This record gives sequence, structure tokens and C-alpha cells, in this order.
Amino acid sequence: MENKSPWPLALKFGLILALSNIALTMLFYLINPDSADGKWSLIGVIQLLISIIASIFIMLIAGKTRRDQEMDGIMSYGQSLGFMLITALPAALIISFFTYLFFTYINPEIFQKILDTQAEELTKAGKSDEEIEMTLNMVKKFSNPLMMTVFGALGTMFQMLVYALIASIFVKKEPKTFE
Repeated sequence: MENKSPWPLALKFGLILALSNIALTMLFYLINPDSADGKWSLIGVIQLLISIIASIFIMLIAGKTRRDQEMDGIMSYGQSLGFMLITALPAALIISFFTYLFFTYINPEIFQKILDTQAEELTKAGKSDEEIEMTLNMVKKFSNPLMMTVFGALGTMFQMLVYALIASIFVKKEPKTFE
């Protein structure tokens, strides 16, 4: 068995994974521009489910391709998980860069919507003006394109870890031993 580097295949499938997620995000944003405001809706749930299924499917294909073409059809659960995490890394970086562009150029008004929604909820909860102002200042610190990008990258890697844990169950193939 040749010991090939996993990076070329991981980069290829990482790019596919990132582009599919970006395409889904943009498609659903065009269908419903309010879908990016963080409120749960039917279209948001549909987008989430399609994104999860597509991501797991792409990771499955990536893992099976690595197993069958580069590892002689044998791959442990740990090897599969490791490869899928290597695949997820470039995907998370690309998605994070897209997130920054999305919040900076495509939908920068989302931050004002977040602040307005937060202020409305605090007012309904009966908070004083000082408490509302203090809370909104804290929200402003974390509601900017850079912070959303950083937290988005971490969140994407965590999501991909969960997807990789699931997909690796189906990709692993231990060598057959004869007793």
C-alpha cells in the first residue's frame, strides 16, 4: 500500500464542500433575504437540513474515494475521521472568508437588524434604558463582520467534526482477518 498524502484529495473535496455550502447560502438568501437574520423559519430549517445532508454526503464521497483509490480499500475509523477533518479545514477557511464578504458587502444591514431585534426583546422584557444600552453595546462588540467570521470558522469546524464523526461510521472498512 502506497502512503499517499491526503492533502490533494482533501483540498479538492474541501473546495467542493465549501462551494456547495456557499451556493446553498446564496440560493436561500436570494429566495428569502430575511433568512439570514437568525430567526427560525420553515425555509431556514429546510436550508439547514439540505446543508447538513449535502455536507455529510460530500464527506462520505471524499472518505470513500480516499479509502478505495489511495488506501487499497482499507481505512480505520480514526483514519477516516482524520482525513475528513483535514478536508473540513480548507472548507471552513473558505466558508469563513465568504462569511466575511457576505456580512461586509452582501448583507451588512443584518447587524442593525440584530440590534433592533435585541432592543425590542429587551424592551418587552421590561429592562431599563440603561440595561438595554449596556446590552446593546456588548452585542455590538460581537456583531461585526470580523467577529462573525472568527466565530463562524470555529462553528463550521465544530459542525464538520460532527458530520465527520457520522460519515466515518459508514466509510471505515477494517481488513478482513482469517481465523
